[in-house]
Amino acid sequence: MRLRALNLVLLAALAAATAGCTAAGRTGADWPGRVHRLPPWRTGMPALLVNVPETYERGLRTGDDFAVHLLRRPPDVAGPETASLAVYVGHHPREPRATDIREPVTIAGRETQWQGGSWKNEFGRTVYHAEAYVRGLFDWPTTWQLGAQGLVVHVLIWGTDKADVERLMDAARSLRLEP
Repeated sequence: MRLRALNLVLLAALAAATAGCTAAGRTGADWPGRVHRLPPWRTGMPALLVNVPETYERGLRTGDDFAVHLLRRPPDVAGPETASLAVYVGHHPREPRATDIREPVTIAGRETQWQGGSWKNEFGRTVYHAEAYVRGLFDWPTTWQLGAQGLVVHVLIWGTDKADVERLMDAARSLRLEP
């Protein structure tokens, strides 16, 4: 019963964040925070831009067929369980970790949905989690590259501070293609 109540609280928080953002009618250009340029998946493709809180820094991990951009506060500013945002660009995103919550959201101009939930980690702390799949962002006419067709942008957010996770969910709405 407590887990169900927590899920309802999370769902209400997601709905409130969604409603506030949509009502504001923000675009990437007028989103608060620091703009991070996420380098393109391959040469000749557009990069992504995202606005996140000022203290967040970007890291990058690449493979033959994917790129993962990680945005988090550096360890000297925040602890290891600080809320983080990852943006995966590739053809094979993983399945969602938790699907207790499903809430509509617009990311990069595409309608999608947050999936998420919460669980206790090995230290007994509650981890809040949300993720969304943005499909078709790099399809023609955005790019002519054959390898870009069908790329998925998988946005993942997690952390132990619910307010920080919600702040990054709001920031993820600013994700957009570089003009």
